[in-house]
Amino acid sequence: MHQNLLEEVETYFTGNTVSQTSVVVGESEEGVRKALGKITPLVLSSFMGRAERPGGPEALWTLTHEAAESGVLPDLLTADTLQRRSDLMRALLGEAYGATVARIATATAIKAPSVETLLAIAAQAVLHRLASYATQHDMNPEELFSFLKNQRAQVLEAMVPGSSARSVAVEPAAGRPARPEAVAGVLTESGGMWASVGGGHTYSAPPAPAPESATPTSRWAWVLAVVILGAGAEYFVMHNQVDGAPKVSPATLGLTSATAAPTPNTATAGAELTAPATPGGYYDASLDTYVYDPGRPVTLTMVDGTSQTVGVNSTENRLYTFLANPALQVDPVNRTKGWINFDRVNFDAKKATLSDESRQQLRNVASILKSFPGARAKIGGYTDSTGTVLANLKISQDRANAAVAELVTMGIPLSRLEAKGYGGKHGVASNVTPVGRALNRRISIRVTQK
Repeated sequence: MHQNLLEEVETYFTGNTVSQTSVVVGESEEGVRKALGKITPLVLSSFMGRAERPGGPEALWTLTHEAAESGVLPDLLTADTLQRRSDLMRALLGEAYGATVARIATATAIKAPSVETLLAIAAQAVLHRLASYATQHDMNPEELFSFLKNQRAQVLEAMVPGSSARSVAVEPAAGRPARPEAVAGVLTESGGMWASVGGGHTYSAPPAPAPESATPTSRWAWVLAVVILGAGAEYFVMHNQVDGAPKVSPATLGLTSATAAPTPNTATAGAELTAPATPGGYYDASLDTYVYDPGRPVTLTMVDGTSQTVGVNSTENRLYTFLANPALQVDPVNRTKGWINFDRVNFDAKKATLSDESRQQLRNVASILKSFPGARAKIGGYTDSTGTVLANLKISQDRANAAVAELVTMGIPLSRLEAKGYGGKHGVASNVTPVGRALNRRISIRVTQK
């Protein structure tokens, strides 16, 4: 008998669980139960969309196994798990997240923060059930993905009653134009739109004022249809417009479909990744520091579904691009190649004390390294030419050690990292000017294994 995943997830939300949850979010049990009824199929639909992207089965597999290790449903009410699942749903829904939360809050008469918490709980419940099912049936990532795809009809029916996978795929009903061959975001002459949803297609009628007799259920169905189409449009744009509003996902573990356009000095395999002597930015004389220009924003998506918005010239994007692009490989002979300078990791003068901004960039780098678990990296410390050779070697080694220690505390195994101080060697600019010396005082990272 075909299993209904939606029904199985809903059995997690027993009267006792709903009661506990209502206390946590400060809402009535009726409001929580009503919201979960709308949220759960939306979460399932979001996971389906993620799994259908290139590398999606492996990404889903990773998420389900992480969820399986966190215990049973009552354990969801820990702050750490809820935060991670909340970040995941933000990444999956993208720009539609805020509007989706607001619409659910309005439809169920509960507060928006409560909806966000319930989204996180439902996400963990779905992942936990998928993990249990995969373990029970000894499934691999592709088999789990196939099982999830088979749930499409039930999920669509729950989101928009009467719109099962079968009904949305059939040809025109009364008042509905024939579906064109290419359906991605196709507008009809009447102003309606056909869009792909999983294995079928949906038709969205042109907007019109809702009649006064419209029921809340029908209005909610329309809202969900808009959400589905919005997510589809965002996905279509993401994969067909790199320069306009780039979004990047990992290329290993099958996690990516695109990478951001590389900067000129990362465009070819084996290219020198060290920052040029005159990078974009400016010298801050008051801090005796070079402030780098990160460039236009780009969004990087991690294996756990979280994302980073950084500059296209940033350390994060350059590291991510190198790891994600198969054409860029580690040079096993020339170890002076492949270094990427950190643009926001700084230390107190003559000390190895990291600033708060430095820790933020190291957190971003740690997240990237977690998305590429086979990668190993070397952290290099450098100084300008002032001071003695021995003193420069010591402070550069101490700073490299400090950066590595910070990455370890952020979850990167020490076995994947190496620290080396080079003192005043390998300068990227002349030490004659304050600007050149500021550029030479730096921390860099080099991937030693992909």
